[in-house]
This record gives sequence, structure tokens and C-alpha cells, in this order.
Amino acid sequence: MLVLIGSDGNKLDSPIAKRFGHANYFILYNTETKSFDAFENIDEGHNHENLIEFLNKGVEVFIVGNIGPHAFDMINTSKSKVYLARKMSVQESIDKFLKNELKQLTEPTAKQSIGHSHDDGDHHHEDHHGKHHNQGEHHQGEHQGRGRHKHDE
Repeated sequence: MLVLIGSDGNKLDSPIAKRFGHANYFILYNTETKSFDAFENIDEGHNHENLIEFLNKGVEVFIVGNIGPHAFDMINTSKSKVYLARKMSVQESIDKFLKNELKQLTEPTAKQSIGHSHDDGDHHHEDHHGKHHNQGEHHQGEHQGRGRHKHDE
């Protein structure tokens, strides 16, 4: 079985990414051969097209730290399921999945997707802290334009 995990790094001891669709890497783990490949997340447009490629490879299980509605709707299919794993390494999440200790998600853990391009000209953005900003405004710790999301916690 193929399992895809959103990760901050490219190794099994790397931490699970806090947001699946914005993970630095995706770890593709084969439960039969116990082997893995690491793929850098190069989803430039934040449309998660790269997730379709993983579905086409036969991924049946996605392990996430958190997931927004856009990515969730793409990967929660009749052939694949989504499981929640927070504050652990990729290897720990795989071990817990194999022992049936991870919760299967039936809905996204985040109410809004982050960083998706919108066609409306008057774009508004709600940041991770629940504050509403107009385009061009930002607060300390929030990026403008493309890039990874990093926050003080």
C-alpha cells in the first residue's frame, strides 16, 4: 500500500507538516517494501495539481497534520482516505497508522484553504490568526506574494 505524508523534511524522522498542502516535502511510503521516496512540494500555484499525480500512482492513504478544504476534497476519494497525525515524525505516523491508531478524517481540519489564487479582482484574505486583511495589507509574520508560511506560535 502507498501512503503519502506531508513533511517538513525529506527523511522518516522529519516532523509532520502542520499544513498538508503547504508541506515542504511529501514522503511516499510503501508499506509492503518499507521503502520511501521524498518529493519536494513544488506546487507553485497552490492548486494542488501535484496531488493528482500521487493519486494516479495509487496512493490509498494520506497522513496530514492539518488540511484545508481544497486539498481535502481532492484526496478524500472512494479509493483513498485521509488520516490525522499531529506533533510526531513521519515514521511515528506510519507506525501509528499500521496499528490503526490514527483518526480517519471525514472533513478538513481547517475551514479555509490558504494561498489559493482567486479570480475575483477584490481579493480579501483571512490570515491564520483569524484576522481579515485586504490585499496588500499584512501583519508581522505574514508573507506577501508567494512563499512558505511561517508564524510565531
